[in-house]
Amino acid sequence: MMMDQTKTPLYDALVHHWARRPVSFHVPGHKYGALFSKRGRDMFAPLLALDATEISGLDDLHHPESVIAEAQALAAELYGVRETFFLVNGSTAGNLAMIAAVCDGKRKKVIVQRNCHKSVMHALQLMEATPVLLAPEFDRDVCVASHIRPKAVKEALALHDDVAAVVLTNPNYYGMAADLTEIVRLVHEHGIPVLVDEAHGAHFVVGPPFPTSALRYGADVVVQSAHKTLPAMTMGAFLHVNSERVDLERLKYFLQLFQSSSPSYPIMASLDLARSYVAQLSKSDAAAIVAEIEKFKAALADIDGVAVVCSRHFGVQTDPLKVTVQTRCSLTGYELQRWLEREGVFVELADRMNVLFVCPLAVTGRLQEAAEKIKRAWRDLPDGEAPVCDASPFLGPLLSVLVPYNELRHLRTKAVALEEAEGHIAAETVIPYPPGVPLVWVGERIGRGHIEQIRQLLCQRAHIQGGSRLKDGQLVVYE
Repeated sequence: MMMDQTKTPLYDALVHHWARRPVSFHVPGHKYGALFSKRGRDMFAPLLALDATEISGLDDLHHPESVIAEAQALAAELYGVRETFFLVNGSTAGNLAMIAAVCDGKRKKVIVQRNCHKSVMHALQLMEATPVLLAPEFDRDVCVASHIRPKAVKEALALHDDVAAVVLTNPNYYGMAADLTEIVRLVHEHGIPVLVDEAHGAHFVVGPPFPTSALRYGADVVVQSAHKTLPAMTMGAFLHVNSERVDLERLKYFLQLFQSSSPSYPIMASLDLARSYVAQLSKSDAAAIVAEIEKFKAALADIDGVAVVCSRHFGVQTDPLKVTVQTRCSLTGYELQRWLEREGVFVELADRMNVLFVCPLAVTGRLQEAAEKIKRAWRDLPDGEAPVCDASPFLGPLLSVLVPYNELRHLRTKAVALEEAEGHIAAETVIPYPPGVPLVWVGERIGRGHIEQIRQLLCQRAHIQGGSRLKDGQLVVYE
């Protein structure tokens, strides 16, 4: 029997609880907002009314039996999976848990897409796994790293017979999603699970014109950030279990390990509402959303000095919610971003060549208004030669194996001048953020491409996480 996707059991339970005018002798200490400062209470009051804890009638995320269990079951049915778990620590918690669940004492080698999120790298470090990095294709239209070819996966599987899992990122931050049919088939032939960080694809369940979800390709565990494109609160995410290739009890254990024992009820309630929202989007709703975005893109395409770009790579679908605008003037993407911010327009990210707009999953009627503000911000873009699309030398060879993390912990470190770092093994990460894709991994041999890329990022004032000595022109490496 199909479940009623208009229902929001967890949210309704919280509203019902608040309607009883409860007297709180439990945490949290703001007591439904009564102890909040007046200045803060005016803004936070509705949210604080839902900020409860695991009391009677409100269930327990780590042992759900009632309203949370029902809310998760509704999500599992919508996404067509065996089981769905709500995440309150973002996709980060899901990536940590799914990778930890497959790494045991015997099989700790993990094949990983090189342009993954830093949380994937952190999971491998925690489990002292040995990453086998696969270099992705480089998309010359958008000038960013894209997807993995099945050939690369096949080669890695032929060279390594002790692999715990293959971890993919699909779509990438720019909304480029590849057909995973062949990769999933290849990996499953070896009896290995496919884990997918689909953080930017929670809305793919709507179907065309949005890309196909990794769930439909048969991936075993898929993590989605509901807060990125669905109307959920920041840190709200889903973890979907799509097969029996991953030990469910071990996965549940690590979800408890990596998530707070005091989960946020407002975040969980927003996941309940977001699931109901996307479940009720019709094909005509989706068509109207995309039509409004196309008008927005057309308006941006009229601006001299920039161009709206999209991947033309065979087998790659681009999410309509992601609009990438590329420089055609002397400014970098970072500088274009700063021009926009002076006009009050804040984009998702910038890189050397691009700025990325993430559009809403709704017809708001405000995209044309936003286009006018963008035109004002960019009305006097300087002429001159645009930055050259870098063929991404830092991605390195097609296949590389890092030094095992359990060996690195015994080594001493030192700081060396950036220009002298080539050939050394990196002792810390360098991560341009956003998107949070590691440029340098701990345990990776530093090449000339890494150094050139870091120099460019520093010159362009990009925000970098890690690289604690970069301000002194140094990198920390192993002796």
